[in-house]
Amino acid sequence: MRGIGWAILALLVAGMVFISGCIGGEVATESSPTPSSQLPTSQPQTTTSLKPSTWEMKIVWNISTTGIPFMDLSPDGSLAAAVDWNGHRLYLVKPDGSSISFDLMEKQDIVEPVPAGVAIFEEKAYVLASYGEFTGVRIYSWSGKVGETHEGGAGSVPDEIIRSPSGNHLCYLVTVTATDQVLVCDGEKFKLENVYSLKWISDSGLVLLDRDKKEVVMKNGRRLLVLNTTHVLAYGDKLLASYGDTLKILSLDGTVLSSKDGAGFGQTMLLRWTLIPTKRYIFRHEPLEDTHVFTWNLTEVRTLPGFPYFANENFVVTAKDGVIHCYSLDDFHEVFHVKVPGDSLGYIKLSEDGKVMLVSGEYGNYWLYRAG
Repeated sequence: MRGIGWAILALLVAGMVFISGCIGGEVATESSPTPSSQLPTSQPQTTTSLKPSTWEMKIVWNISTTGIPFMDLSPDGSLAAAVDWNGHRLYLVKPDGSSISFDLMEKQDIVEPVPAGVAIFEEKAYVLASYGEFTGVRIYSWSGKVGETHEGGAGSVPDEIIRSPSGNHLCYLVTVTATDQVLVCDGEKFKLENVYSLKWISDSGLVLLDRDKKEVVMKNGRRLLVLNTTHVLAYGDKLLASYGDTLKILSLDGTVLSSKDGAGFGQTMLLRWTLIPTKRYIFRHEPLEDTHVFTWNLTEVRTLPGFPYFANENFVVTAKDGVIHCYSLDDFHEVFHVKVPGDSLGYIKLSEDGKVMLVSGEYGNYWLYRAG
């Protein structure tokens, strides 16, 4: 019996060793490296799941103003510009909250200036306005006024000033007389008839102008195309056009690359577009609903809450029910959210890294946020 007991014990020990060896073999198989030919070329091998990054935004500067909210933020977030329309004053603000202001009215001005917009270009703020005896831009850096252009005399009208999303192009339009306009793009002047409205400029230099319910597409002063709608945006060398309730993506020769019914777009009362194109996605607001996210072949991939106020290549910012939301375009996780700071929400600008945000109300007031 004792011999039988020792035999059984030996068998049990052998079985445990065998099972341990099998388990050890499975663990070794799971932890062995995947052959390099099977690894994704764009991602390093890792066994750790990284938590999506988020951050808290804090107000570092704000100012109370009245009138039309004209503002801009440089793409890298290094400089913000805000105009007090009624007070004819320009504010320049850095991400740490330090600020400086300039009176747009100078001693020799005979009347108060009437601002029409501001844009940051090459680290300077360009303020388009009627300055009494002339219409043009006054240019400011942190150290003060550094330049001035005169496009029209007394009685001329400042129309619009727009920079491209990346900040590599700047255009503004001035109505000089009852029949003539001047379009200035990157310092080059073009004479036009007094029937145009400046709407958009892309990073590739496409300039969009309204004329008689048509959209004129120009580049380097040369007309490329005329479309039978004024609801047109450009991204790179593609055009996004709304024909009624149909969204079409066009090439510069007018060829329809893709089309989707029920996806038309337009502008709100504050001239905010209800559609924003970016490199990877197109964001479109459905009236009385939320933001629909499309790929460039116009396949819908998801929805986001509220209205799309801003988007760049890395983030999209929406707002709904008094809350501003920012989402990463890598995986659409929410990076941050903040309450709308005032009684109303006008415009939003966000830096490329998502760490600086400039917000306005509908009728003035500005807030600058920075990731804390």
